[in-house]
Amino acid sequence: MADGDGYKRMPWHLVDFWWNLGKDVPFHGYNIDVTISDDVPPSSNHYIAPIGLGHLGTTQFYGGIQTQIDGHTRKDAQVRKLGPGFLLSMWGERGLDAIRPSIGGYCQSSGHEGDFVSVRRTYEWHKGRYTYRIVRIDREEIDGKPFAWVGVFVYSHEKDENVFVGALRIKGDDLVLSRKLASFVEVYGRRIPVAEIPRRTVTLGNLAVNGKPVEVVSAEAVYPKGVRDDADAVVGDNQLVMTMGKPVEGRSKRSVRLIGSEGDKP
Repeated sequence: MADGDGYKRMPWHLVDFWWNLGKDVPFHGYNIDVTISDDVPPSSNHYIAPIGLGHLGTTQFYGGIQTQIDGHTRKDAQVRKLGPGFLLSMWGERGLDAIRPSIGGYCQSSGHEGDFVSVRRTYEWHKGRYTYRIVRIDREEIDGKPFAWVGVFVYSHEKDENVFVGALRIKGDDLVLSRKLASFVEVYGRRIPVAEIPRRTVTLGNLAVNGKPVEVVSAEAVYPKGVRDDADAVVGDNQLVMTMGKPVEGRSKRSVRLIGSEGDKP
């Protein structure tokens, strides 16, 4: 549903990036760098998702960096606002036994976006470079069926600090990471005037799978309909560089190939 100015209600994905790694691969770890040019005020309700969507087998997951996370503890299901932090979520699960929060961390189990569980960790992040990493850390059998625990870590290059956010339990043992992964940049929460969307640059790249750098086959920027054209992306040093906060006039294409040729396999 659109508001009076013709834009749909928030949340707004300003841009979705689709990475193509070329092939599905057995999974032990995946990481991607994100660099944020300016500090982000918590009031802006800003979500940078280095992993906007991925698949480990049939399990869908996503995660990133937010100005305002929310969550609860395993003992107290009351959801509370927590401030800036990191998170990792997966769909198709509601059980708290599939969640391992970090010490002092939080979690969430909800059905408001479809069934999902999530681990969350507060962190006063600022401008700078971060490496967002998911890694297989453990194995478990329940009633003879195998499960894998996947942990998420965020490394601050400026602080030389590695933050454990938590872990999620995924069905199966031989996990396979899908060749197509997404990233996105979003504004969410209470509707703000479009002129108040802050200007900044977000750079994504340096993808690695199982500890080895990945040569991306292709990468595409998709600008969703129904939101103000407020973001533009280019390629810089084999990374995707997105600038937001300045209106883009006369956009004619909603999908733009940034890495690879149009003839590459999707």
